[in-house]
Amino acid sequence: MHPSTRTAVVTGSDSPMGRAVALALADDGFDVGLAYAADRDSAESTAADVRTRSVRAAVQRMDLADLPDSAAAVDEFARELGGIGVLVSCPGSTAVECIQRAVRYMIASGGGGRIVNITTASSGLGGLTGLLAAELARYSITVNSVVVPAAEPDFACPGRDDGEVAAVASYLTAPAGMFVTGAAYVVDGARIAMIPHSLTETGTRRPPHRANRIRSYTGRWAPTRWTR
Repeated sequence: MHPSTRTAVVTGSDSPMGRAVALALADDGFDVGLAYAADRDSAESTAADVRTRSVRAAVQRMDLADLPDSAAAVDEFARELGGIGVLVSCPGSTAVECIQRAVRYMIASGGGGRIVNITTASSGLGGLTGLLAAELARYSITVNSVVVPAAEPDFACPGRDDGEVAAVASYLTAPAGMFVTGAAYVVDGARIAMIPHSLTETGTRRPPHRANRIRSYTGRWAPTRWTR
């Protein structure tokens, strides 16, 4: 089962990763909304390539420095392309306000939706994924994350193929991924696995404690927010 609305929004589309994801979703038959922060020319170039796949493309600026105003780009995509069924967020290119707006369109469609947060291991967005998955399951909306290594501001990372990241995003938005939610797929060539964990007083190793960070989000995701 696909989301009933065949429109995907990709944030950070002016990055190499965003371009790879947008083209993969276009190959899957989605109309694609391309949100960019600074490089409109790159986003427009990707949009032109998306249209060669016989699907529609729209381009909107979404600069996190201009929140909450820039979140209105989500509404523009929904108006121009006819709703939103998928949201894929590239690292550092989305915010709570943007996710909330996209979710409201998914709920309104009655046909579910898919959210894929591409993030780094240290990002709070990764911890938020599990909370969202539990909250939005009632609406047939899946929420998953793809974890990549921290990279330079343009998200280019030596040794990583952005096509691999895009392939995971494609799977999570396809019928084969309809029952996958709350999961984190690590695409980093085992870099995270090789990072030493913090030491306890007894010298044993344990993962860093993130409970406080995750709990800090819970008050922002009350069920009533989705249907306002």
